[in-house]
Amino acid sequence: MHHATTLLNLAVGIFLQAVVLLSSAAVHAQAQQDHSVSNSISIRSRASVLLAGQNNYDFEEIQNNPNLSFVPLSSVEENVGFSSDNYWLTFSLENPTSESVHYYLETARPITDIVDLYLVSDDGKVKQQHSGDKIPFAQKTVQHRKSIFDIQMKPNEKVEAFIHMKSDGEVVMLPLKLYQKDQFFNLTYKEQVFYGFFYGILILACIIYLFFFFALKDSAFIYYGLYVLFIALMQFSLDGFFHQYFTPQAGWLSDRAVLLTAFISLFFFGKYGDKFLNLREHSTFLHASSKALGIGIAFGTFLLVAVPPLLEYCYPLANAIGILVLVHMIASIAVVKSKKVKVDPYFVIGISFLVFGFVVFILNNFNTIENSFFTNNGAKFGIGLEIIFLSISMSNRIRNLRMENEKNQLLALQRAEDMNEIKSSFLSNISHELRTPLNLIMGVATSLQQNKEEVDLEEKCKLILSSSKNLLGYIEDILDFTVIEKGNQELKEVSFDLPSTLEKVKKVQQAKAEAKNLTFNFVLPDALPTRIVGDKGKLVQILNHLLDNAIKFTNQGCVEVKIHSKRKGDDRVNLEFEIKDTGIGISKEKMSTIYESFTKKSFMDKREFSGLGLGLYIVKTYVDLQSGTIDIKNNPQQGTTCMLSLGFEVEENNTELTENVQSSQMIGDGLEPSRILLVEDNKMNQTVVKLLFKKWENVSLTIANHGKEALEIMEKEIFDLVLMDLQMPEMDGFEATSMIRGGRANCSPDIPILVLTADNTSKTRKEIFRLGANDLITKPVNGELLFSKINKNLPKAVKVA
Repeated sequence: MHHATTLLNLAVGIFLQAVVLLSSAAVHAQAQQDHSVSNSISIRSRASVLLAGQNNYDFEEIQNNPNLSFVPLSSVEENVGFSSDNYWLTFSLENPTSESVHYYLETARPITDIVDLYLVSDDGKVKQQHSGDKIPFAQKTVQHRKSIFDIQMKPNEKVEAFIHMKSDGEVVMLPLKLYQKDQFFNLTYKEQVFYGFFYGILILACIIYLFFFFALKDSAFIYYGLYVLFIALMQFSLDGFFHQYFTPQAGWLSDRAVLLTAFISLFFFGKYGDKFLNLREHSTFLHASSKALGIGIAFGTFLLVAVPPLLEYCYPLANAIGILVLVHMIASIAVVKSKKVKVDPYFVIGISFLVFGFVVFILNNFNTIENSFFTNNGAKFGIGLEIIFLSISMSNRIRNLRMENEKNQLLALQRAEDMNEIKSSFLSNISHELRTPLNLIMGVATSLQQNKEEVDLEEKCKLILSSSKNLLGYIEDILDFTVIEKGNQELKEVSFDLPSTLEKVKKVQQAKAEAKNLTFNFVLPDALPTRIVGDKGKLVQILNHLLDNAIKFTNQGCVEVKIHSKRKGDDRVNLEFEIKDTGIGISKEKMSTIYESFTKKSFMDKREFSGLGLGLYIVKTYVDLQSGTIDIKNNPQQGTTCMLSLGFEVEENNTELTENVQSSQMIGDGLEPSRILLVEDNKMNQTVVKLLFKKWENVSLTIANHGKEALEIMEKEIFDLVLMDLQMPEMDGFEATSMIRGGRANCSPDIPILVLTADNTSKTRKEIFRLGANDLITKPVNGELLFSKINKNLPKAVKVA
């Protein structure tokens, strides 16, 4: 970055030197122009003009038709504006001296399509000369970028001249200037020096900015570099150099070069201004209007390319769009500055010179100011000075980018140090959080093993279950975090009973609050819809995390939950949860990072509060996934208030069966005699399932240690249902399920298959259902849920009557 800045400073130095030379050359050229003009012969006062409109007269008609009305040329402005009409000029020239004279006649603009000269001598002979950019450059009588004619007259010779001009809609000018041969070539040389400096600066600027774009990857540089390139090509076309060097054979591109380069330069200028001023952030309206101007430019380009008859209308359109782009740039600078955003002063100065130069240029095109050397070249002066000041502005931009880059490097370094500290703290924290419930489980299990009388058995079992649930919660948080980090989280929207779901959340959290002697107010309003469609699991997870935090950080007082239901149409409802506590609150420093991963009250708070610091990170992610809103703020007195808003679809049909059958009823009913095959390689999981099945009479359980063994057993015995694990040696559950459903096993391909797995990711769920599994149960296995799903999927012949 430092080398880039040095190089740009060097380039700016070159620009400043060049502008001095440019100014010197311009002054010299102006002085030479004035000197030449004073020694040139203007014949406008003795010429007449025929405004022929769209009548395409040939020379014979002009010469022989006395009814054609010529008027004095002095009564017509030299700049007649945008026009596609035919113009005929006539004047007489006489050489009263005894010596031959040699003049060059300058007329029209370099980009005028047709400029023909007819010289009629006293004896009636006609000599023709041709110019204009509609013909190949080599066919010009005088091969010059301008519309120039060679006039040589013998002593005492008198000729009558006729000039025919026609453009395709561009600005038409009617100058008539005679230069002596030496004066003409001297003027041409001075102009070439002026143009050489001008175009040299533009090309140098273009190359430098393209270099900086590739070095810094800042799109402002590519936009400005391309703008400079195409504005140079537009001026190159206006001056006749494009026809001379790029399209000497004339043709389609030669006819449209000015307009094409004008439209493209306006497009990149608009993009540059939008990017440099960062309108996307500072003014959405101006950013949108910038895009609208871009669409207008694209439309003009389309007309130019695809609709040839509209070519003449594209010239005023391009000038009008140019004015709009400049007005938009001025308005953008004013609006950005009004918002107290710092705008580089050199940028403002550069744009001011550009605006001034182009205003002069465009006003001259619309024939509202007098034609002169300055007005003809106003855009060149404006562009030259604009390049200088915008180059300085770009130098400041590079310096700012360098400073921002250094700042970002410091922030990245600080962030890396923080992450290392967070990592160490997290590893220490997770070790403690996982060991705590494990120690309790192991201690109670050891006590049960040593105490044969099983004193306080129920209390000890409750401790084991409670610690196991805490341990499972931490593991689920870590799994959720990994899914979120990979970007694989998705909604599983199903119909569910809202009041019963909220009641379960209330029951769990109320027990936690009462354990800390906190008042827990959780009232379900009567206006709640009975059934809604959404992700039940994520709703429960969000509420549990928020209530866990409220209870965890509240040592005395109360936790209050208010729920508001707002209908949005007939089939939508917005649920608003207000969770208020009287806890310790959140510091201002941590308020901006509460939704970040691994962030608790502070990652250095050691053991003051338990948890992994993932709760609010998961909550915010799931709320955003459902297009909801969450806002946490400190109360004026004490504690915090969390405002949660989520939208759901309302299911009007509430005639479905309840989701869960009461376990006592299910267990009391029992099952008809049935044979179930468990495919599971883990001995501990086999033991857990066998213990569950001991409660259910008339059920025969057979165990296979992997998929291959299961298929071998099924060849010899008939089963009513299969409980299938996924991760197993020899043959896993995916392959075994696929073979059964594909009819490649010696059993009924329609046998119900329930998957028992610890992998509850979306990818796994999609795959097992694709293979044909009937349902999925996650480990650790819930006995009531397992019984319910078995009862649901068993063939009717063996179901409960």
